[in-house]
Amino acid sequence: MGYLRKTSFLIFHDPGAPAEEKTLTKEEIAEIEAAHEAGKQDRVDALIRGKLGIGIPQVYTERQQVEALYELAVSKEAKVPREAVEDLFASDDDEAWVPQPGTREALITALVDTGNSRFVGPAEVLRAVPPIVTEAEAAAAKESAAARIAGPDGARWRAIVQATQDASTGGENAFKEYLRTTFPDTGQKDLRDFGWDVYGVVTSKAKLPDLTYRPSRSSEATVRFRDGGTDRLGINSSIGETRWDSDKQAVVATGQSAATLWVKVADGAWSKDGNWGGRLQITCATAKGQWIDSSDGWVRPQSAKGDPVSFYDMGPYYEIWQGDRDSGRPLIVQDGYLRFVKGATPGKFNLQDATWD
Repeated sequence: MGYLRKTSFLIFHDPGAPAEEKTLTKEEIAEIEAAHEAGKQDRVDALIRGKLGIGIPQVYTERQQVEALYELAVSKEAKVPREAVEDLFASDDDEAWVPQPGTREALITALVDTGNSRFVGPAEVLRAVPPIVTEAEAAAAKESAAARIAGPDGARWRAIVQATQDASTGGENAFKEYLRTTFPDTGQKDLRDFGWDVYGVVTSKAKLPDLTYRPSRSSEATVRFRDGGTDRLGINSSIGETRWDSDKQAVVATGQSAATLWVKVADGAWSKDGNWGGRLQITCATAKGQWIDSSDGWVRPQSAKGDPVSFYDMGPYYEIWQGDRDSGRPLIVQDGYLRFVKGATPGKFNLQDATWD
């Protein structure tokens, strides 16, 4: 994560950043890889089913169909009585949901009554949404498909699968040689393509999840010029500045905004072991050209170059120090303002520049 910022960047408070990047244990990696290997046969079977024109229906509950009908009715501006679908919104628990009599029929009727020529009757409406499929029906369809794959219909495709598995142990060149010698004719492209699909499954590796922490900047956490001035820096500042209007006896908008602080390392740049720093110069329009420093702890812009600032890469976040860890002061947020405090627990901060996603 750490590198010397050669362009302008902003700073934001990130107290929720984890203490360290999460990593997978050897046991977790082994479990993921084992599941991937176990799933290869299902993916190969799916390829054979495709060649045999066999489809396995997905489980689709009555509630899902009712929801699909409702969404379709809304999109077609059908007039659906609220009481007809009240039960649809009564529970998030699919198993606990019990449709009121007539709910499904009311939605179908509403769609037919839109006058849309596509839905001239209930049958046409139902063809627009998936049919209800129970888990038992889906399991039975998969069992029937497995029987066809294991039978004469699947023999040719099973033979290619076995030969591909055998050839793949010798690497891609050995597999290519198998295809070249077994299916040399131009009319056998379909068989070669199937072999490549199987080879892709057989040689595939498990994809491990990316556990990298990706900070998300909010407006409230962004370091800004606070209190409508140019000498206080902090967070939790409203983008729109306000003031007390004595005539109106109320808080009113000033028309000004709390500018975001943008800085760059403009002097004394250094980097080592992922940590880096130097003297920070302001690059935004507010206080542009001034330097970041703190003589009394509170972070402010000033005209003269101040102490260098160090950024220590902690993986998911940065510690920011005035000077260095040996003799300097860590940056914290106190009462919404930035402050370098000797002996304090360093705050967690992150940065964003033009290259940051």
